[in-house]
Amino acid sequence: MTMISLFDQLSDLVLIEIFSYLSCADALWSFSNLNSRLITLLTERGFYRHVNLSSTGRKRFAAIFSILRLNEIQSLVIDRCTSPLQLKRWPHLPHLTTLRLQGVRNFREVFILIRKHANTLIHLTVESSRYFYVGGMTREVAYPIWRLCEFLEKTLCRLPTLQSVDLGMETSFCLHKWPFKMIQAPLIYRKISLGRTYLLIDILSTKPLSSTLQQLHVKILDFCGDIDFSLRKKDFLPRMESLHTFTFVKSLKWHSSEEWTFVNVLTTSKVMPVLRRMNFSIVIDVNNLNQMAHSALFHDDRHIDVHYVFMINDNRQHFELSQYVPHGSLSHPRQIASATFISECWTVDPKIRNHDEIYLEKPRNRQHLFYTLPWIFDEFFQLCVPDRYISELQVFTSASSVNTVGPSRLRKLNISNNHLSLATSFPHIISSNQVVELHLSRCDRQTSVTLSTFDYLIITDSLDSLNSNFFSRNIRSIEITLNHEHLHLARNDWNDLPTLSTLPFLKSLRILLYGMNIPPNDTSCQIIAETASTISDFCFCFRRKDYQNRRNFDSAHIQQSLFIKQLRNNILALPLNEKPQIVVEKDGYGLIAWF
Repeated sequence: MTMISLFDQLSDLVLIEIFSYLSCADALWSFSNLNSRLITLLTERGFYRHVNLSSTGRKRFAAIFSILRLNEIQSLVIDRCTSPLQLKRWPHLPHLTTLRLQGVRNFREVFILIRKHANTLIHLTVESSRYFYVGGMTREVAYPIWRLCEFLEKTLCRLPTLQSVDLGMETSFCLHKWPFKMIQAPLIYRKISLGRTYLLIDILSTKPLSSTLQQLHVKILDFCGDIDFSLRKKDFLPRMESLHTFTFVKSLKWHSSEEWTFVNVLTTSKVMPVLRRMNFSIVIDVNNLNQMAHSALFHDDRHIDVHYVFMINDNRQHFELSQYVPHGSLSHPRQIASATFISECWTVDPKIRNHDEIYLEKPRNRQHLFYTLPWIFDEFFQLCVPDRYISELQVFTSASSVNTVGPSRLRKLNISNNHLSLATSFPHIISSNQVVELHLSRCDRQTSVTLSTFDYLIITDSLDSLNSNFFSRNIRSIEITLNHEHLHLARNDWNDLPTLSTLPFLKSLRILLYGMNIPPNDTSCQIIAETASTISDFCFCFRRKDYQNRRNFDSAHIQQSLFIKQLRNNILALPLNEKPQIVVEKDGYGLIAWF
């Protein structure tokens, strides 16, 4: 047997298999300059047409950019591991049809990039994250720069070929106004988070959406209580001629008595005659449960595939309610999973008092959660009772052979106040271990959780958790937010930050301090600078929330701007092979560095 000893002797199929494990940037960086055969294979596999250079440092980006065929690029991804400074590097790409942007920080720069491709762009994704909370303020500037509404006004009226708009379902990145009666773009796909339910009706009533829209995915802001008002507009609902997929997601933290009525009215055959797939998350009462069991959504001849999660606040036993729960529609039966939990007042540590403490006033209470399998939402919705107040839990899975349960689609997991998410107790939700985004909120000690796959870590008032040893080695991006009111949890001690240098795939670190009148000390500044130099994308900002005292924040401005200057100087003084590109915000409250 002859031993193959040369890489060039590998077959095309073996090389293609190798490519399948590589990112676009790694494939182009490793193989684009070797020989014509590899270039041909890279071309055939689409690496020059579908481009993603998100995790690249500044030097590598420039090298790969120089070999790209700009006239051939059809899709471009710039994800949350990307320095925001990369946005300005992309010129006009004459055949670009798909643009996906994540971790958005500055709408103006996004719009400039979009406007370059107004005549070709068909699919647009623009997602932000909790890190860039809409209420973030400096002395004069609100972040993100430009409101979402203004961004849509500039976009939907200037992109005539646009068919798909995905703005994600992050509630800190939601729309509070819909200014259109008519738009130019003939959209067939829309995903968005809304601040009011009546905006959903306004969207449905916008021309030409009633005839073009095929998929609509909507999430409603927490504590939005205008469903009753929205129902008064039901007589003005248009006939959605093409809408075959509809998602209505509402937090389980609050309950309006008209939630099910609203969903039922929206999905009638009069409004959505060709509806084939329905996903919803709501809170109901027992009367709603009886109505739901007889709804046309589950029984009419449209043969709708229904997926849901709903919660009932009722002191009856589980078996008294479960017999009335619909097991999918007649044409698409579903296996059902459920849980009953009892909540009661707990004595809690006064140091962690927050808005959740309103539940201390509630008596012992039984609640029931029902959901179809597989879990088809990308997050586990927060219950109206925080996890730490749940004293008893029973989990049920219906015995049924009508479906083979597929893998869960859960992608985001939240852990707060050192308590594991209740989702970890439910079957078929995180067993597939597909979680890619982990949120730690107000966790001041190590939390025991086994998650080996997550790529993105969002830490809120949980700086102590950096010394935990459970973190995935796959982490590519970390966002840290500290609030002054929770400083007893977060501390202002950055000694654990160097542990991040042990994460081999970490490319992005973004730090946001709210209301911190006293910036980190000189020692911490040096630690932050040295940690920043180990990654490619770094951001550090001071902000105040819109309700915080501006006078106190203004008085701290001098110290904060001096810290930003010191941080910049410390980074530039490091013994680096090549100096990074550093941009300081005009008002001096933050900086961005691209290494």
